[in-house]
Parts: sequence; C-alpha cells; structure tokens
Amino acid sequence: MRNTISLIAIQILVLATSLILAGCKEPNISIKEQSSIPEVNQNSLRAHISFLADDSLKGRATGSEGYNIAAKYVASHFQQYGLKPAGSGDSYLQPIQFRERQLNIEATKLTFNKSSTINLQLPDDFVTRGNEVASEQKLTAPLVFIGYGIKAPDFSHNDYETIDVTGKIVVIMLGKPASFASEKGAHLANVRERARAAAKHGAVGVLLLHTPAAEKRYPYERIKKTLNSHSIDWLDENGIPGNSIPELKGSALLSQTAASLLLSDSEYTFESLLEKIEKDEPLPKFDLDFTATIQTQTKFKNITSYNVAGFIEGSDPELKHEYILYTAHLDHLGEYHSLEPLESEKDIIHNGALDNASGTAIMLETARLFSTNPPKRSILFLAVTAEEKGLLGSDFYAKNPTVPIDQIVANINLDMPLILYPIGDVIAFGSEHSTMEDFVQKAAETVNLQLSPDPMPEQNIFTRSDHYSFVKQGIPAVFLVPGFKSLDDSVNGEEMFQKFFAEHYHQPSDESSLPINYEAGAVFTQVNYLIGKEIGNSKERPRWHEGNFFGETFAKEN
Repeated sequence: MRNTISLIAIQILVLATSLILAGCKEPNISIKEQSSIPEVNQNSLRAHISFLADDSLKGRATGSEGYNIAAKYVASHFQQYGLKPAGSGDSYLQPIQFRERQLNIEATKLTFNKSSTINLQLPDDFVTRGNEVASEQKLTAPLVFIGYGIKAPDFSHNDYETIDVTGKIVVIMLGKPASFASEKGAHLANVRERARAAAKHGAVGVLLLHTPAAEKRYPYERIKKTLNSHSIDWLDENGIPGNSIPELKGSALLSQTAASLLLSDSEYTFESLLEKIEKDEPLPKFDLDFTATIQTQTKFKNITSYNVAGFIEGSDPELKHEYILYTAHLDHLGEYHSLEPLESEKDIIHNGALDNASGTAIMLETARLFSTNPPKRSILFLAVTAEEKGLLGSDFYAKNPTVPIDQIVANINLDMPLILYPIGDVIAFGSEHSTMEDFVQKAAETVNLQLSPDPMPEQNIFTRSDHYSFVKQGIPAVFLVPGFKSLDDSVNGEEMFQKFFAEHYHQPSDESSLPINYEAGAVFTQVNYLIGKEIGNSKERPRWHEGNFFGETFAKEN
C-alpha cells in the first residue's frame, strides 16, 4: 500500500529519526566481545533501511524529491556524527547538473534500405535511447559487420585491422571471445569502450545485436520495459554531457529476431555467427550491401541531483592528508514506468531496500563508529547518486573530486549487501588485484569470517559498480558483499542470493519487509569498519600488484 506522507511530515520524520538514533536506549549488539571491535547498533541499521526504503520517498530516483529527501537525511547524520562537510563549499552536498532525455517513441524509426525499405518495430525489434546531444537526429549510412567491435592489443585482438568503417554504421555482436573471460576482458569489452573504439575509427553509428548469451544475463523483454524511462548524463561546466560520443549520430540494440532479419541475405547469417561464437572461432568482418536509417527525436530537460560527502579527519599530522573512501549509492529506480498498462492496484514503487538502502545504512553506521575513534588517515564517506543510470554520480565525483584524487588511497564500495542470513564469509570483488586483499583478510578473520574468492567470475562484477569509477582513476578498490556461506545449516546462502535476483532485484518487492537479518548486518558492518581501520593505521597505502592490468592501465604516480 502506498504511503501518502506529506513533505512536511517527511521532514519531521527525518528529524525525529535523527533524534531517536542519537538517544536510542535500546542495547547495542556486540557480535564479538573484543575491545578492538566496536559495538554496532542494529536498531540504527533497521531505522536507516526503513526510512530510505519507505514508500514516501517513491524509490529515490535521481533528481526526484524523494531522492533529495534521502540526501538530506544522509547529510543530517553526517552532521550528527561530527563529520566535516566534503561536498561543495561548506556543504555536505555536491550538486550535479544532469541532462535528462526522454525518447519520443512515435518519432523514432529504424529502417533497413535495400531494394525495398524494411521498417523495424519499436520496441519489439529494437530499442534506442536517442541522441545524447541532438534533440532531432536522422542518420543514413551503409552497414558493416565488425565482429565484437573490440580493439585489444593485449589480447592480440583487433576487429578494425582489416576493414574500413569510416562514415559507416558498425554492426557489433554483443559478447566477447572466450579469451576475454576475465575482469580485464570485461573492461575492454564494455559497450561504451566499444562505442569509443568505433568512433575513433570513423564510424557514425552503432547497431548492437542481442545474443542468446546476452539474453540469459538481461532478457530483451526486460529491456523493452525500460524504454519509457529517462536516460541521463552529467553535464560539464560547458553544458556538455560528460560521457557523450558526439561522432556517433545514432545507435540501437536489435532483438535476435531483427538480427536474423538484418543478416538473412548476407554471406554469414546470424545463426552461423552464433555457431562460430559457440566454437570460439574468430568472427568475420564484412560490408553489408545496404544502408540503415536511424531517426530519433529526444526531449531534453536539465535536472539537479546530489552526491553526499563528509569526512573524519585522521589523527596523524601527516597521514591525515590521505583518505580512505567509502562509497554507497543512495539512488534507486523510482516509480515503475512502462509502455504496458498496469493494474490499478499494482505496486509501482521500487523501494530499493537491499539495493541500496542496506549499503547506505551500513556506511552510515560505519561513519558513526569511526567518529569517536579515527585512525591515522582520514576517512571520506560518499553517498552517490545516479548509480542505476550508469555509475554517473561516482563518475562525476572521480572526475570532480572535493579532495585531491591522488590522496585517496583506497575505496571500499557497498552495493546491495544481501544481509538475509547469518553470514559466515565475505566476498571482496577485485581484492586479488592489489594489497587490499591483505586488509580484507585480516578484518574478516578478526570477526571469525572467511574471505572467499569470487563465486561468479563469469559475471565480471568488479567492473560493474561505483568503485570502478575510482579504479579508473588508479585507486585500489574492493566491492564488499556478504558471501554465500550461511552459519544456519537450514539456509543455503547461494540459493537465497539467486532467489533475490530472480524475484526481487530491480522489482517493487525489494522492500524493508523482506526477512533482513540485522545481526548479519552488524557483523558485516564490523568487517567494513575493520578494513578501514587496518588501512587507516597502516604504514603503507594499498598498492596494485606488480604487472596488474588495472594498475598499469589506470594508476598514476603518487
């Protein structure tokens, strides 16, 4: 049932919650009686998640009133805990100007032009987000199939080596060669990296082909449902979208049916190309003997949203100038907007209790723990906006930091910690790339938990959350989540994880009414705190391992 609390009531609730947390008489819960481990207040975790995932915030969509209330809520707690502002000026808030674009569906067309014109249907055959910089755009150009569209010298792979794509629309198969089955390969095969490579080689447009493998990760039917949602990008000081590729005038994703149609009369059919992928054979590159026209009309609107930043000054006169960065995204998907009609009573609010009110709650409690006992280095806490829109808030901060970027020595990211069962281990995605692994290992062992390896390496999760914005600035980082090991023999942690993804991930059912285990949340908070403590008091800052791809590609000399 939707909550109808007024804005004034919400503001009162924010203040009341702050006072409750400040003077709460409920006992704090210590998971392990040890002087080096502070007590975590489970009631605080519960209160934070309950408030941030309340219907009144309407899913905390970037730039929405609900998100702004959530941002002020986080800022109020930073102030309560004594953190110094690290936003813009003397504020905890870092404002970001975004350009929001809404596709005019009726005016959007994609046609194949050969001896006759074939009109594709939106969204059954294709989806597009429109142009990033032009409100109206019409592109007609010849088509060329370019395999995976990847240029990766380290893998001895270059899809542009033998074919000219200048002035053409490149047709790219989603996926990547089997040899790219690593986080390094995932970076090189990122769709935006491929788009940049296409533009660099003179292409003017991109058509992506959905594949059976891509369908397993993100079904086309789900993609269709997002067509009516807004796309955004942050604007630089000149009002230019920060991640735009102006050389590309049009782009679209084709369904498998449309991909079959596109290649039906070519030397290689879509089905024969899929067979080559299955056999891990090189994909051919060839011109198609017809053109495509991509026509879009996009309505632009500028909106403002906020990162929220505060820091605790370190105790050492020299090391306090270095920062350990904690991140958690505060935004979620907002209300459900679809081309399909909804039942009048259907819940349309994506509350985002575990994605990512839980991560924000744990970060807030970690800030409280550090506020009374800072380590030698300073601790910077950052709640970011627009993660769900493409890691945009963290990307903006990494490129527009409020502290010197080369003085951020490590990043610990909290995104969707599924605290649903008594946890026996933690996973730190990306820890093997740097000495961060040693700090996480010691912290986990202190509270009798294991540090487990990545159980889903094929998902390349290290490249898929906010920490990656800082990795690309050369900062060693980990993405910390509870592991699959359950201390309750009657609960299978991996099954709980898969069940959440199947039934609640990015769905309105991700609510605070889920069976959240706050004792597990307290243990996870302790590990999170101890990682920062270990790094904060270490003589050496974390460093990338010798020869590591991410270190060699992104690290800057300090």
